[in-house]
Amino acid sequence: MRYARIAELPGWTARFGLTIVATSLVLISAARAADIKQLTEKLPRAYIGEFLWDGDNTVQNVVITFDKVKALNEQNAEARGCGSYEVGRHVTKIGVEMFIRLSDLEVEIFERPPDGDGAFESDGSHRGKLSDDLQQIDAQWTTTASGKHGQLHLRAAASAACEPAAEL
Repeated sequence: MRYARIAELPGWTARFGLTIVATSLVLISAARAADIKQLTEKLPRAYIGEFLWDGDNTVQNVVITFDKVKALNEQNAEARGCGSYEVGRHVTKIGVEMFIRLSDLEVEIFERPPDGDGAFESDGSHRGKLSDDLQQIDAQWTTTASGKHGQLHLRAAASAACEPAAEL
């Protein structure tokens, strides 16, 4: 039967070794907490870009803004806000919720259905990646019922609103 060699060490050496291990775990935990804090502080609050259904060349202009960003735990964050999709002169406003995994910056974005627009597809989610500098999101939409796909490409913006600016 094998046993840990730490049991053979004198008492003070074993305690010293265990203290180093415990301190390392605390420091690693603190570093991760700082990383998730940095993510929630540095995540841009606005993104703009395009969405296209696979096989369709109709570009939908997308704006997403986050008004609430928080850490859920040491490895995951949540961002909530609103969004708008514009096709031609038709604008659809939605609620948005994004989950971010710190370890690989994977994201999943859910959209709440708009009021009174039954044609807007919100039964599914965007799954993709946030760039290392947090400035881009590339994700694929998958509709839950049909499996239909579309591509979302967003870039950070200094500021944005969830609807187009009123004409002057």
